[in-house]
Amino acid sequence: MTVHQQDGYPDDPDKRAFEESEAVGTTRRFAKYTVYRERGYPTLPPHENPDRIAATLVAIAQLSDDEFDALFGDYYRQHAHHFQPELEAPIEPPADIAADEFLRYELEVYLGVDEDLEAAIQEVVAAGLDEAAGRTLKSLAEPVDVDFDPQAALGLEVEAVSDIRVAYQTGPGNEQVLESDSPREREPDTVIQLVPLPAGSLDVFRLLLCHHLGCQIRDCYLEMGVEPPEAFRVVGHGFHHSAQRYRLLEYFEDYFDFDADIPGYRTIALGQDSDHATL
Repeated sequence: MTVHQQDGYPDDPDKRAFEESEAVGTTRRFAKYTVYRERGYPTLPPHENPDRIAATLVAIAQLSDDEFDALFGDYYRQHAHHFQPELEAPIEPPADIAADEFLRYELEVYLGVDEDLEAAIQEVVAAGLDEAAGRTLKSLAEPVDVDFDPQAALGLEVEAVSDIRVAYQTGPGNEQVLESDSPREREPDTVIQLVPLPAGSLDVFRLLLCHHLGCQIRDCYLEMGVEPPEAFRVVGHGFHHSAQRYRLLEYFEDYFDFDADIPGYRTIALGQDSDHATL
């Protein structure tokens, strides 16, 4: 496709209303996803590719407890410190952030593979990645065996994570980001973007991460104008930029809200003193 024509909105982006620009963006995201899925071209940013996120979700779920602690233990303690001060935070939270200001911690995740990563992702998709990620997400309530191991099949695993990145808002439209070093010279496969939540134990925090990634997959589909597959119809925190769109655009439900009552969607219940999470 080299060109398309329409008369529904101005061709000049500067002359479009906000809602018109969002409609154009939705169409573009769907077109990029279609080209990626049908032709295999890398048209999507890796960390906004639902297949990459699904692969990360499954890989995290299959880590041993020691492996999960080694990779995500510091990120867990950064969050838990807000509710369990006895746990030392790896990074001192910015002292000038008031309690009612928006704060989130980000972590870049890099997948490793024994072959070309783009080709490997296509292979695991063909082998049943969507079903495996969906079953993994649903099993947060009642664990079931997931007969799919991308690490055993293709050597796909969590290879590295970045240092923790701190982001916070000091006012409407004014966001501060304290950048961190990346362990690889390429784009991350997934960017975790969680606000501090009372996850309780490290085990519960792993469930929360899996749910968060499920919400990111949900956002990928919703921002393409497509209803997510049933397994990813969950409410809760996904992409930060998606939550902002849901707040601004009336045709979106409050998918970012753990307590939102949206037909066909489910939530995850977490408590500071809880040893488990339920969907």
